[in-house]
Amino acid sequence: MSQKLSDFRVVATSSAVSFLDVSLNAIVGLITGSTVLLSQALQGMSDLTTGLLLLTGVKRSRRIADTRYQFGYGREIFFWVLIAGLLMFLGTGGISVFLGYQQIIHPDPLENAHLAVGLLIFNAISNGYAFSLSVKRLRHVHPGITWWQQLRHSSIVETKATLLVDFMGTLAAFVGLGAILAYVITDNARFDGLGSIAIGIGMMVAAVYLVRDVRSLIVGRAVDDSIADEITMAAKSVPGVSDVLDLRTMYLGSAKLLVIIEVHLEDDFNTDEIERITDTIKQTVQTALPEAHHIQVEVETPDETRV
Repeated sequence: MSQKLSDFRVVATSSAVSFLDVSLNAIVGLITGSTVLLSQALQGMSDLTTGLLLLTGVKRSRRIADTRYQFGYGREIFFWVLIAGLLMFLGTGGISVFLGYQQIIHPDPLENAHLAVGLLIFNAISNGYAFSLSVKRLRHVHPGITWWQQLRHSSIVETKATLLVDFMGTLAAFVGLGAILAYVITDNARFDGLGSIAIGIGMMVAAVYLVRDVRSLIVGRAVDDSIADEITMAAKSVPGVSDVLDLRTMYLGSAKLLVIIEVHLEDDFNTDEIERITDTIKQTVQTALPEAHHIQVEVETPDETRV
């Protein structure tokens, strides 16, 4: 059985890869004069800063609930991911596009292009490994669906952010490799600039997606219909439950869900029996959906039966 990946390990691995990207790409970029490698270095710097922001968010979101924040601090991770997304857009995307534009307008020949090729291959491998950890983390939380579906619907935004960062880092390495090989074949340095622009635009698109996603979580996004149906069916499976009248959900943080469920019970239960049924509902929903962090069950009467 594979060991469950923590959010801290995923973010820390991504940060370590970003540190290598910054160091190696900056050195080789200065040696070769390649804007693709300088863009990779800037991406690594932006990604490293993003990773540090996410680590801060993960740590602060784990604080224990108190009288002021009675549902805990889980939603704070959404704020830090929002800041990280803005940094990805402006830091990595904007500067990479600018460097690529300068290389196209004023092309400078590259030196030791073979160093750039070797480093870009290494970048693809290291970013690919970090990306695989993010995919495994998503699969542990939501088994049975593709990582692309999880990227669209999952609430573990810190892992989604590192997944996007590492996916774009891997993709950028291949784009950069293609740009450098095109330069080697044609001796036209503008291909180097085009590669840098492509990397920048890709990061900007990923950042926009991430910001839009975390915005919906900050506002108070509910679960998807399929998960809502799963919660409803779990509650209905409890003996003594006649129907589920209403269900409301909201994410309290990364993989932390608030569930408020109204149920109609069968007749002639005493107070002790009602309490046992509501406890069973909570346990059943928790088993069906482990990310249900706080479950509130309310016993109600359907409107049509009220006098």
